[in-house]
Amino acid sequence: MAFAHGASDLYSGILPFVIFYDVTRAGLPAWCQGALAFAWYLTSSIAQPVVGAYSDRRGRWWFLPASVALTAVAVSLTPAATSLPMLLACVVFGGIGSAVMHPEAGRYSSLLGGSKRASAISIFQIGGQVGYGIGPLVAAALLAHGGAATVVAMSVPGVLAALAVAAVLPAFARDADAASPRRIASDAAHPRIDRFAIGLLVVSTALRYLVGASFAFYLPNLLTSRGLPLTAAGAVVTAFLIAAAVGLYAGGALADRFGHARVAIAGLVASVPPLLLALALHGPLAVAMLLLGSALLSMQNAPGVALAQTLLPRNLGTALGLMNGVAFGIGSLGVAAVGVVLTRSGPEAALALTAFAPLPAALAYVLVGRRGKPDVGSAA
Repeated sequence: MAFAHGASDLYSGILPFVIFYDVTRAGLPAWCQGALAFAWYLTSSIAQPVVGAYSDRRGRWWFLPASVALTAVAVSLTPAATSLPMLLACVVFGGIGSAVMHPEAGRYSSLLGGSKRASAISIFQIGGQVGYGIGPLVAAALLAHGGAATVVAMSVPGVLAALAVAAVLPAFARDADAASPRRIASDAAHPRIDRFAIGLLVVSTALRYLVGASFAFYLPNLLTSRGLPLTAAGAVVTAFLIAAAVGLYAGGALADRFGHARVAIAGLVASVPPLLLALALHGPLAVAMLLLGSALLSMQNAPGVALAQTLLPRNLGTALGLMNGVAFGIGSLGVAAVGVVLTRSGPEAALALTAFAPLPAALAYVLVGRRGKPDVGSAA
């Protein structure tokens, strides 16, 4: 599942570069980049809960490899698009593939994780983090050469990955589906869904994503204003993202041992001091604080998804779609608001204000715990 996630998210990392490439080559106005990015966000993120709900009821094993192949082919065709409608169609179809992959792979990850659901989810998420990080490198290398060969070369990794997933998935998909809550007898009890608790988890994840994305997006503004060259600033951002992958795994492993909400609260609260210190300090120590803050912040991700799936035991794909799709979408809107603050007050003030957001995010887990929800204060 981590491999499938990484193969699909490789193209999420490629897409911004190919959109820039196409828009610049065609002489289109800059707003077209934003419109195409919004189309990707709308189809790949906001649609996830809808796709997840369908997958929970009627999902089939072949949805996963087919969705990876669809994203790979659609995004790879974008450099060959000869018109804006054709480019938009490639982006939309690629986004649909991504929207199908995430809930489906997340559902299987949860089922295959057994009693260590958070660990399984964290491994699944690390795959996507690695794929997304590699995407820009692949895009830059291939687009530098151009030509029709670029389309073929760009699609090869995703198509091969889809074939590999299709070859191995049936071996365990039947067992995983047999353990799925959707196979529970029709007369089984249907637990009442606590929509308020789920909403709190979505808001918490949105705040956490707001912090991580804002730092990743605006760190170049801060670092270059302090005299660091752009290449060095890019290296710091890359390290910031890699540190998040470390926190993803740690959060999942610790949550299965000490409880989902406990680990999420601890990671969120503990991330605030190092992020603030990173803004106050300079040099290697500031970078070390940034990496520590990134790792602690990302510890919330896997326990949050696992807890949402606990609250929606018959709708595992929907739960992941809400946490990874809707929550990330809300957080993305917040990143734009941080940009407004940055324009008026500078990068240090904007990021310092953002660094406090994990505290209300942690409070959301406290409120869920007071509602007597499972897997909040004890190990799974």
